[in-house]
Amino acid sequence: MDANLLITLQNYGLSEKEARIYLTAVELGPTVASTIARNSGEKRVTTYTLLKELIKKGYMNEIKRNDISYFSSISPEILFKELEKKYLSFKETLPDFLSVFEKFWNTTKIQFFEWDEWLNKMFMEFTNTTINMKTILWTPKYYNKTLLKASEYYRRERKRKGLISMRLISPHNVDQKKEKEDDKKYGRKTVIVEDFPFDIKADINIFGPNKVSFLFFENNIPQAVVITSEHMYNCLNAIFDYIWKVNAKSKK
Repeated sequence: MDANLLITLQNYGLSEKEARIYLTAVELGPTVASTIARNSGEKRVTTYTLLKELIKKGYMNEIKRNDISYFSSISPEILFKELEKKYLSFKETLPDFLSVFEKFWNTTKIQFFEWDEWLNKMFMEFTNTTINMKTILWTPKYYNKTLLKASEYYRRERKRKGLISMRLISPHNVDQKKEKEDDKKYGRKTVIVEDFPFDIKADINIFGPNKVSFLFFENNIPQAVVITSEHMYNCLNAIFDYIWKVNAKSKK
């Protein structure tokens, strides 16, 4: 019996024993349960139970002749069409399932990252998001080469992919000349805030459609918190837009 076919059938919802019974019936053609049991290595009672389950699932047929039941597997072509029908049926109802899921499971999710773990995972999310990223930059003195390399990578990749540019709010104590050069280099826009209203001591990234991240430093070690929350996203997004609007207007 082909082991790959057994695995394929299991991937489509059959148990190992059901898959074995189905393939045995394919090899034998229409026959009685005792013959299928003998060739599959299963007990007769178990085989009969499995055959009935396979009939319910649409994998087998039962035909009676002279009060004797003969079982046969449906052809692979018919099986494929049946599986395709189930797939299309589920696909059609998927929006309804997602609506129910979001209604009852749209809870806040929090992830913590440190060093390589967050550098890889968090910045990859930044790289792939198609939403206009917004960042409130604190720019602490603890930034190291690894962190700078990771942040440069995602900015470069976003520009290469032609994704929507990011907007950056930065305090006045940064190298403003370099910020302008980086704006051109990465296809972004930056507003420098002379009197920054918050001593946040963290970089805040607003991205996703519903995610925010906080990058901060504890004992000179970079750490990050990523929060998936529509309410948190909307709150920080509104704060960002207000600071941007006020300071962008003052620069005109």
